[in-house]
Amino acid sequence: MKILFVNFTKFWGGGEYWTSLVMDGLKKRNHSIILFSNTKSKLLLNAQQDNIETHAFSVGKLSFLNYFKLSQIKKTLIEIKPDAVIINSSLELKTIGLLINSSGCSKVIFTRGIPSPMKMKPLKRYLFSNVVSDVIVNSIYVKSSIENVARLLKTEPEVVYHGIDPFSLTHSECTSKNIAIIGRLSYEKGVDIAIKVMQNVLLSEPDAKLWVIGDGKEKENLIHLVSELGIKNSIKFWGFQEPENVEKLLIECSMLILASRWEGFGLVLLEAMKFKLPTIAFDHTAANEIIIDNETGFLIPNSNIELMSQKAIYLLSNPEVGKQMGDRGNDLLKQKFTIEKSITQYEEIIERN
Repeated sequence: MKILFVNFTKFWGGGEYWTSLVMDGLKKRNHSIILFSNTKSKLLLNAQQDNIETHAFSVGKLSFLNYFKLSQIKKTLIEIKPDAVIINSSLELKTIGLLINSSGCSKVIFTRGIPSPMKMKPLKRYLFSNVVSDVIVNSIYVKSSIENVARLLKTEPEVVYHGIDPFSLTHSECTSKNIAIIGRLSYEKGVDIAIKVMQNVLLSEPDAKLWVIGDGKEKENLIHLVSELGIKNSIKFWGFQEPENVEKLLIECSMLILASRWEGFGLVLLEAMKFKLPTIAFDHTAANEIIIDNETGFLIPNSNIELMSQKAIYLLSNPEVGKQMGDRGNDLLKQKFTIEKSITQYEEIIERN
């Protein structure tokens, strides 16, 4: 089948990494993959390196009102004639939604990974009622947040968990004093919370280090916070890292913490499980669909910084427990969160009448 992915996000985040994985997985199953992306986005560059057909458009929030830009997109759509279109977010839906029928495509899949209700203005109501054929969400948590959208759909939103290749020749021994946090340096990712957790950890484990893997607009504020708390020597900012470098860093850590204020899934938890790291996350996110509390890691209720600190100290003090949790997490990954399982579910939805 000819499958068109539409993602106009300019930055690189978990959603773009996931889009890249799904495109690659479907391509390996002999589907013809095409990407509509924003000019100079990292997703566009990655797709080009993977020999995926790409079309770049300069798209912003008001592009759905730009007749010239819409004409360009419509012309390309008619030339491509996709069998299915997978849309990344509301920006893409508003920009391309009214143009899809011109290509003769009726399979329009909207994906959602943000755990918050959507504002349903008249245009979006029309598009979900008349253009979108299916909605894929990445967790039960996200599904529960879009009940207002579900009422407009012909079919119920379907949960397809993210997945990764679960096999690795290397893994963590859980004996170092390094703690990892991975993600875009933005408010919702809670890196500032992780830094405050680290301040508590250092009272019991003065040799511990927090490795911050990622980049973003909050970096300068976070550096200032670290300096203000007097723990500059215990925090390492690694910046954005390619997947192969993330692997090298993770196997030098003893655990991964997810301190997000909100999170639709938490793909980084799977990456930690791949390399047999225990994980700690707040229970208010979709992490409770991934972590088995007290078996593969710890779920922290009520965003309790003190309790998260205590669990991190416990794992640093008991590496054998961390290793057991990491082993169990790796087993769970292989059973429930493989990329092959995810791609199969996507394929079934795409090919379903």
